[in-house]
This record gives sequence, structure tokens and C-alpha cells, in this order.
Amino acid sequence: FFQRTRWHTMSQSLLDNWSDEGCAAAISEAAASPADPSAPNPLKVVLHDLSSAVVRGALEPERLVTVLSDAALVDRALLPRVQSDLADIFWFLGLRIEAEKSDEDGDGAPKQQLLALVAALLQAELVAPELLKARLDPEMLQEAGLVASHADFHRAQVRLNTRALYTQQKYNLLREGSEGYSKLVTELAELPAGPRDGTSTRGCTRAAEVVANVQSLIGYFDLDPNRVLDLVLEALEAVPSRASHRSLVELFNPQYLPHVLGFKFQFYKGEAEATPLSLYALCGLLLKQGAVELEQVLPHLEPSLPKLREMHAADVARQVAAAKRIGSALFGDAKPAPAEEAEAEAEADGGAMMRTLLSQRERARREAEEAAAEAGRLREQLRSTQSKGRQLHSDNLALYEKVRFLEALGGKARGAGG
Repeated sequence: FFQRTRWHTMSQSLLDNWSDEGCAAAISEAAASPADPSAPNPLKVVLHDLSSAVVRGALEPERLVTVLSDAALVDRALLPRVQSDLADIFWFLGLRIEAEKSDEDGDGAPKQQLLALVAALLQAELVAPELLKARLDPEMLQEAGLVASHADFHRAQVRLNTRALYTQQKYNLLREGSEGYSKLVTELAELPAGPRDGTSTRGCTRAAEVVANVQSLIGYFDLDPNRVLDLVLEALEAVPSRASHRSLVELFNPQYLPHVLGFKFQFYKGEAEATPLSLYALCGLLLKQGAVELEQVLPHLEPSLPKLREMHAADVARQVAAAKRIGSALFGDAKPAPAEEAEAEAEADGGAMMRTLLSQRERARREAEEAAAEAGRLREQLRSTQSKGRQLHSDNLALYEKVRFLEALGGKARGAGG
């Protein structure tokens, strides 16, 4: 309150004893004053008081324009702040004048004074028209001569906002989408199956070339990165050795990779078809490479961790109950009630289900490891075979050269004998 009273007092004193230098000094001091979040902005307070004086007729608009336009009085570096604050003040004064307007106002002198101030500032190029169009009401813009019709300006503004914020981009799914994804699938098929295995139909031996082409297809056809990531995982699942090219997976946001991988697991939830082992192998390879973390994948797997705890607790209870039954049989205790027997059988079924699931996971892990080992063995065998082939080729060339030499030597001997 003290700060607000201080700046109001300074503005009133300035209006009582007007001088251009005093006005410029007040504006500069208010601009240099540190801003307090709990108090009004000092510069806005001074400019509001001066503009209000113009609206009341206590100050001529030309005097305020003269001070603001003089570079010797007001630093040019303050003009952007002064322009922005004046635009807000004009908007506020326009609302206040409309709210206080009554039939006794006559020709609306306060509104005319405000419009005269706006026109003088526009003529002196102290306020940008674009700034006023963004801040003032359409009706006031029309009265200030900035727009021809406030209704047309409002309609244009609505169309612009709708086009910028609400209009969805249209895609030609019969051409761009299909063509882009078909080219993507073709490009993924060119990905080498290993660092030194040339399986590409066009002789591509470097994964960097395929990664660059995939990135270009995403940008050119505006493909959905999540759908592209799903297709990439499909390609890696089909040929697990392609997962060694980590640069292809690193092309996508690592935060989305666990969710897309989990969605592939969720697809088989409740289906008659079992989850393919190739998907488990792909998940294991990504875990081994550090592309995903185990904690990120577990929420997408079945059964969940709380369910596994319940199944484990039920299995332990079943084993305890079985041990008690053995003890009762040895010591001649009473036979358990039928309800207890049914509960024990149900717990046994739950334990058997958990053991089955765990054994399936363990078998899938072992098969993935065996598949990786078999792939390594085959690659080593292929390299050995290729090395032997090159050696045989070299031996054949040497043998062929010797045969040619012997044939040439024999021909010379026959010529000499003749």
C-alpha cells in the first residue's frame, strides 16, 4: 500500500507541476524500481495515472507523446516495456469507460480523449499497431481506425484461432500412409542379420544406411513413430540377430520402448494362441543390451507381481497343509473336514499353475540362450567355411598356374626334339 501510495503521489505531484523533464524522470525511476510480486508494477502505475489524466481532460495527449518521443528524455531501451504497458492500460481504460458509461455522458468525452491519445501515439510510432490489435477489443480497434469493421476482424480472428489450434492435419491414407509403411517394411528387410552377414538384396552391409533411410521415411511420409517402432520390433523379432544393431532402436524415444514391447505381450493375454518364444527372446536381447529395464517390462507381463506373491503364499500354505496331513496320518489324528480338503486341493491347483508358469518362463529363457548360442555357432561355422573356401580358391589358382607351366614346358621340349 505504501509503494502504491508513493507512486500515485508522485504522479499527482507531476500533474500539478508539469514538466517534461519531471515526467521523464518519473518514468525512468519507476522502470528502474525493483518489481514486487505483491505490489503493482511501478511503471504501470505511473503510466496508468498519466493516461487516466488524459482521459479526464487534465492532461493533453500531445504532452505525454512529446515526452515519450524525445530520446534525450526517455531511454530508447525502455520503449518496448512502455509500449506493452500502454497497450494493457488502454485495454483496461476502455473496459472501465464502457462500464461507467451512462446516458448522461453525452458525446462520450472520456472515450474520445482515450482514442485521441491512441491516435497520437500511433502517429508518433510509439505504439505498434500489431500490438494494439492483439490487446484491444475489436470495437475499440474500429473506433481507433485500426480495422475497417470490428465484426470482420472478429470473424478473421476466430478463423485464425480455429486454423491454428483446432484444425487437424489431413492425410491421404490411400497414398502417403500405405506407400510410406510399405517402403519402411522393405527397408527393414534390408537390415543386415549381423555385423558381417550380407543378407541384403541390394548388398547393404552397414546398418547405418538403413537407419538413415528409416529416419528419412518417417520425416517424408510423416509416419507415426510408435507404429514405426512396432514394425521395427517385428523385424527384430523375426531375425533376432538384427538386434545387435542398437542404433536402430536408439532412434526412438527410450521411454516408449517398454510400453510398445508390453503392448505386444498384452496382445496375447486371454488369447487361445500362446505368446511366441521369439517375443521372449527379443525381450531378453533388449534387456541384455540395456535398451529396457526389467522393472519397466514387469508391469506388462502376466501374472503380475502381486498375483505371483498370492500364488506363492497359497503354495506355501498348501505345503504346510500337506505336512499337517502327513503328521495327522502318522499320529492318528482326526481326518480333515471335506471343506478343508477342497481348500487344500484349490491351493494345490494354484501352486501347480504357478510352477507351470515359472517352468515355462525358465524353458523360454533356456531356449533363447540355446538359440543365441546356436546362432553364434552357425556364424562361426559360416566364417570357417568361407575361410576354407578362400583357401581352396587360392590353392586352385596355384595348381592351375603349375599345370599351365608344365604344359608350356612340355611344348618347348617337343619343339626342340623335332
